[in-house]
Amino acid sequence: MTQHQWARNLRLINWLAAFNNASFFVPFAVPFWLDAGLYQQKIYLLQGIFTLVMIGLEIPTGIIADRVGRRVSLITAGLLAASGFGVYTISHGFWQFALAETLLAVGLSLNSGTIQSIRHESTVASGNGHSGRKTAGDAHSAALFAAAATAALSGLVVKYLGFRATMILDGLTYLVATTCALRMVEPPRIVQHERARARSIVPVITGVLGLIGLFALLREATHIPVFLNARLLELANIDIGWFGVIFGSLSLIGALVARHGHKLEAKLGDRKTAILLVSLGIASYLATSQLPERVALLGIVGFSVMFALTKPFMDHALNSRVHDDSVRATVNSCATLVARVLYLVAGPLVGGVVDSQGIQSGYLVTGIAFGALAMGALWKSFNQLERR
Repeated sequence: MTQHQWARNLRLINWLAAFNNASFFVPFAVPFWLDAGLYQQKIYLLQGIFTLVMIGLEIPTGIIADRVGRRVSLITAGLLAASGFGVYTISHGFWQFALAETLLAVGLSLNSGTIQSIRHESTVASGNGHSGRKTAGDAHSAALFAAAATAALSGLVVKYLGFRATMILDGLTYLVATTCALRMVEPPRIVQHERARARSIVPVITGVLGLIGLFALLREATHIPVFLNARLLELANIDIGWFGVIFGSLSLIGALVARHGHKLEAKLGDRKTAILLVSLGIASYLATSQLPERVALLGIVGFSVMFALTKPFMDHALNSRVHDDSVRATVNSCATLVARVLYLVAGPLVGGVVDSQGIQSGYLVTGIAFGALAMGALWKSFNQLERR
């Protein structure tokens, strides 16, 4: 295989990331669930089911990707996710939604860890192993540009075709993503001796355990607000027709930040970048919880910038410290697993606070918890952030 073919893999990975994140449904998920009779805590319970399935499958699907191959995992992931949205189009109650979320969870668990691994290995094979931050940022930027475009259009789709049309379109985007995976080539891997393979995963995970905890907190600090932000827009008396435009604009800001964020991260280094992200998270939660509703929307912009910087940063920081490709997808899945467990515990608790005390109290409680835990995780992982 030539370096040109691995560079082609990277371009296909960017397209796959774009179509995987081109969601018409997400900007209107909360209004759809509320319209279907679910309240905030039930919404978090629904997402808890999704998370529980992913928790059970994270490690097995990582092992499958390491043993069977990245390409096969990505193809299967796309087909299952498309099936999940197919079920969503004919669902009308909590448990039917739960079945659709389960199919989505199985598909996304096969994707989780695999896409980071094939991108890192293709980057190394293309002769540009030093540019891991850039390739991670390019893929994340493509994903956010796609999310911006579809979010902007989703308002028109809902207005003229209804909520369920967004699910049909999301299913189609996953099918297109599957065709991208079909055209990829399995990259070469650096593998330890076969007898050492089973034992190698434990010391690898132990060596990056502090980073996994920090990354889980950073990830969920931007994930939990996803299901709060729509409620904040409603509280600010913003018409639902503008939701798609607002979320699209936030994704566009994130895409631009992700595309150029690798330069900032390379200049600051891993330690200072981690401190910056934690500080940005605390500031965003303070803004959304303490400022008047319309001004508090600035906090949502902060979450978008944080999300744009966090994923490429943690993908590169983790994968650059894993030197055995035979366990790479499993290690990435372990990192996602910790984040999923954190969300499973925190999500319903935050939902309960929102239902009983209000949306801004939900932001406040989450921000306090994130600040305390993130400070501890930073202290625990400070030395690991400079060691490779």
